[in-house]
Amino acid sequence: MLTGDQSLASATIVGAGCAGLSMAYRLQTRGIRPLVVVDPGDPRPDHIWAYWDDGGEDLSLARDLTEGQWKKWEIVNENERVCLEGDYFFYRAISSERFEAHLGGSMPQVERVQTRVTSVDRSSGIYILKLESGKELQSKHVFDSRPFIVPKGAFLQHFLGWRVRTDKPTFDENIATLMDFRVSQEAGIHFIYLLPFSSTEALVESTVFSFKSLPDSWYERQIKDYLSTKYPKSSLKTVSSEKGIIPLISVRDEHSFGTPIGVRAGALRASSGYAFSQIQRQIFQILDESRIGSSGFYKIPRPKVGCNKIESWMDTVLLRVLQETPESASSIFVQLASSLDGDSFARFMRGHGDWLGRLRLMKSLPLAPFWKSALRGEIT
Repeated sequence: MLTGDQSLASATIVGAGCAGLSMAYRLQTRGIRPLVVVDPGDPRPDHIWAYWDDGGEDLSLARDLTEGQWKKWEIVNENERVCLEGDYFFYRAISSERFEAHLGGSMPQVERVQTRVTSVDRSSGIYILKLESGKELQSKHVFDSRPFIVPKGAFLQHFLGWRVRTDKPTFDENIATLMDFRVSQEAGIHFIYLLPFSSTEALVESTVFSFKSLPDSWYERQIKDYLSTKYPKSSLKTVSSEKGIIPLISVRDEHSFGTPIGVRAGALRASSGYAFSQIQRQIFQILDESRIGSSGFYKIPRPKVGCNKIESWMDTVLLRVLQETPESASSIFVQLASSLDGDSFARFMRGHGDWLGRLRLMKSLPLAPFWKSALRGEIT
């Protein structure tokens, strides 16, 4: 291990999740060495990560690992169905386990250290990382991708999903269902998210926006009811399951070890919980705008957050309206989708979209609750 006074890492990445491994991989491809990734090695259950892809270079690696892709996506409630189609954008899905394993296996020259970083000091321009193992690691720079601490009382997106297979063609594999609100609303803003990987296999998630997560049995019952109602003639088998909790808040952690990256650097989109493509774009931006010399980094830009200031404000207002009037959620999301074409919708969801799309969104929303919320303070 690069410890003690004899060795010095060019960069150390704290955390080996999506952001940390992506940064290590991109640094390696740019010839920056030696590199170290420090992570305790806690189990990381497999999840499906989905994102809108415009064909940019920042998503080239993920594109090669795609498990499913769709040019059409829909939002449905009791009264209306809006189906959008992208001209330039695909909605894609990848396995987190497969993505991280691919990155890990593609970095033979990156040293992996399985422990926790307890603190970081800086002396004469050198970072000194104190490790839980009792050792120290010296590095010219540190990128911090550790998970952030979710504040108490945060508005949450919580879900449980099943990957299911059927005995005969059942799903429309050409359309991703982003939100189907034709389910119970007893426990919060609830919808089904369905990604058909083929006509006989799909990920089906019961997703809720509220302040408190629910027992696994609750989501499982919702999925069973939905599948039996919508596909009564198909016999389904559960292949795997996943669950998670995503805070619907704007994150900007100022107490990081070195330069924050990923969710702790604001890559999470507050109104939707999307982060994957935002993380990839952020890492490309950091490296493209950095100045790197023989002595390491001597100029690193502020990481680009998941959306611009106008979109962040729109997210804040939307989330407040959803908290105050959850019964209006399904109609709001249908109106949002119906106001845009497929590419404008994808640009807005990915963040840093176009002005015309933002104006159409604002015009589509009910004025009274949104202006009322817009004039109030930030969501805590």
